[in-house]
Amino acid sequence: MYMIKRILLFMAVTGLLFLGVSCAQEQEKQCREITDAISNQDFDKVTNLCDKLYKKLPDCSVKTLGDLTLSYITLAFVGATTGNQTATEQSMRRAVDCYDAAMKKDPVEAGALWEKMSAESGSLGQPINPSNIVETFRQTLGEFDAQQAAMNAESAGADVAPADSFVR
Repeated sequence: MYMIKRILLFMAVTGLLFLGVSCAQEQEKQCREITDAISNQDFDKVTNLCDKLYKKLPDCSVKTLGDLTLSYITLAFVGATTGNQTATEQSMRRAVDCYDAAMKKDPVEAGALWEKMSAESGSLGQPINPSNIVETFRQTLGEFDAQQAAMNAESAGADVAPADSFVR
């Protein structure tokens, strides 16, 4: 449990570093609120604020998309440590979406941003590589989706009786 708290604190500090300096001007207020909520470990508020920005994904700058990616990575870890599978899955999906949106908007700027985030987090003691984390999320979500599809197929098959089983 101590290690989990340490990781969460590290993610919060890392998030503060990136969120505090890289928000687009029109999104600055929301980013400051996210920074404050992370520092206060008010993750419900972080979720609500991130979700507001997420709705404006196409309008976000690469830096803001990077901030959102990191925030959703943090929320995914929080969801996993609290056993909230739904929140974890949603945060993982949104982290992947924000990462992909940043790469689509400007791959060079986004790549430099991921490298910067990784380098700066390494100076705090434990490097966080958003690209690697997002790829892990992508794999995990693919496996989860395959399991869900298999379960849905099984339950759909169980609901349908064979044609020769009807009583005449």
